[in-house]
Amino acid sequence: MPRINTPKSNHKGPAPLPGGHQYLPYTDWSYLHTLKRAIHIIDTRIRDNAGCNASFKALPGGRTFAQIWTDKSVWINFDPSKQDGDYGATRGSDTTITAFSLMRGHWTVAATLIHELAHVNGAPGNTHQAEATLKSCLLPGLEDPTIIGKLLLSPNTRRLA
Repeated sequence: MPRINTPKSNHKGPAPLPGGHQYLPYTDWSYLHTLKRAIHIIDTRIRDNAGCNASFKALPGGRTFAQIWTDKSVWINFDPSKQDGDYGATRGSDTTITAFSLMRGHWTVAATLIHELAHVNGAPGNTHQAEATLKSCLLPGLEDPTIIGKLLLSPNTRRLA
């Protein structure tokens, strides 16, 4: 499974871009617990699923989900953002899961991780490819058909960046 950025890991995630996501260690026990529950779901139900692996294999990176999941260069970081609709981000092999996603529970975190790992495997940020993997990865009820890249929320409408 991807490695989790904790204070003991000494991993330095990417520096945030101006106004961008942070790639910090997990220091809050409750968030780490939620993340580990999501990881357990992926390990026991999703990692070896043939449909999920085929869906990932079709992405530009050409690796299966299991290959991405067991890649030791992939990191899961923490982002303290609680902004509505902000679930996570990816830069290279570093993913980050926001406090907003973590507060929504382990199923949302599992879906967010799969989405972000699709970006690690080359899914572009300007298409629905990463989010569409949820259907093949046994989480069709968590797929949001409006997510393409970053979802922007305004007080009255949802629009995409």
